[in-house]
Amino acid sequence: MSFDFLKENYTGLYIHYPFCLRKCPYCDFNSYARGRNENQDELYFLRLKEDFSSWMPKVKDRKFISVFIGGGTPSLCAPGLIGDFIDFIAPFLTKDCEITIEANPGTVDINKLKDFKTAGVNRLSLGVQSFNDVLLKRIGRIHDAATAKKACSDADKCGFSAFNIDLMHGLPGQSLEEALSDIKTAAAFNCTHLSWYELTIEEDTYFGTHTPILPSEDELYAIEEKGFPLLNSLGFNRYEVSAFTRDKHCVHNENYWRFGDYVGIGAGSHSKFFDGNKTIRKACPALPSDYLNGDFGKFYTVDETDIPFEYMLNRLRLFNDIKTFEYKLHTGQDFSLVKHVLDKAAALSLIEFKDDETYCVTAYGRQMLNDVLEMFLH
Repeated sequence: MSFDFLKENYTGLYIHYPFCLRKCPYCDFNSYARGRNENQDELYFLRLKEDFSSWMPKVKDRKFISVFIGGGTPSLCAPGLIGDFIDFIAPFLTKDCEITIEANPGTVDINKLKDFKTAGVNRLSLGVQSFNDVLLKRIGRIHDAATAKKACSDADKCGFSAFNIDLMHGLPGQSLEEALSDIKTAAAFNCTHLSWYELTIEEDTYFGTHTPILPSEDELYAIEEKGFPLLNSLGFNRYEVSAFTRDKHCVHNENYWRFGDYVGIGAGSHSKFFDGNKTIRKACPALPSDYLNGDFGKFYTVDETDIPFEYMLNRLRLFNDIKTFEYKLHTGQDFSLVKHVLDKAAALSLIEFKDDETYCVTAYGRQMLNDVLEMFLH
C-alpha cells in the first residue's frame, strides 16, 4: 500500500468501539467496562452505519485510504459484524485500503483472527504492552505473557499483510533489562511494525489517583538510550515519535500526522476535514448511551488562528523531510503564517531548513519537541 502524501490530501476513517472487558488503570481513552453483549453490538453497528451515512454530503467523491477500528477492545466484536460493516463501506474505499483492527491478546484465538482476515481486515494491531507476567499484572492487563506470545504467533500464521505489536516502557518497577527483553521478544515475531512508547500517568485514571512507583528519569533515559539503537539493530526504522517499522508505515496514522483528513464515527470519536477553505471538526458524544440514542455530534469550524499549532502538533511528529507546500495543501493557509516561527526555531537549532522548500526537525528538536510546539501557540 503506497500513497503519495505530497500530491493529495487523503482521507482516513476511524471507527471507535468503546467497550472493554475491564478498564485498564492507566487508560484515559473513551472506554467502558462491560461483558460481551451481542445485541448491544448489533445496535451499535447500526448506529455506526447511520453515522457514516451522515458524512456522505461532505465526503462526496472521496475514497478512504485507511480504516482503523480502535477502542476500547474491538476484538470483542463478532467478526461477522466487522465483515458486514466493511461490506457496507466497501464502495467508499480505495482498492488497496489499509483496514486495521486493534486486538487484545486475551480476546482472540487463531480462528477469530482468521475470521477477521476473512472479513476484510488486512492489518492487525495487538495491544501486548509487555511480555512480562509481573509487569502485565501491575498495569492491570487481562492477558498473561503466554497468551501474548500465542496471539503474536497466531497473527503471524494468519498472514495479515501488516502486523503491529504495541509495547510500553517505563512500567511500574520495570528495569532496563526487562524493557529491552520486551523489544527482543516482540522482534522475534514476524511483525512489520512496533509501537514503543512510555507509560504516562493521566489525571482521569485509576493510576492518576493511585500513582504507582515508576522508573526514575535517569532510568527512563537509559531505557530509551539503549532501546532506540536496539530497535534499529533489529531492523525497525523509527519514522515517528513512537512508531518503528521494518517495511510498512501505518498508513492511517501517517495520514493523521501529515494533517490529512479523517472521519471519525462511534462514541467519543473525532473528525477533522478540510472543506474548501475551512477546516471543520466533529466530536461524537462520549457516552455510548447517547450515541446509541442517535446523537452523532455537531460540526464546527476551527478558528483559523488555531490551525498553525494544530498542524505542527501533528506534522512534526514524523521524522521525514517536510515540504513547505504541504502546509497549504492541508490547511489552505499560506506558509508565511508559520515561516517566521520556524525561522526562530531554526536559530535555536530545533529546526533545519535544507533548502527554500524543505525543512525538518533536528535530532535536538526531537528531544525538545514540546518546546518547539509551544512556539506556535498564539
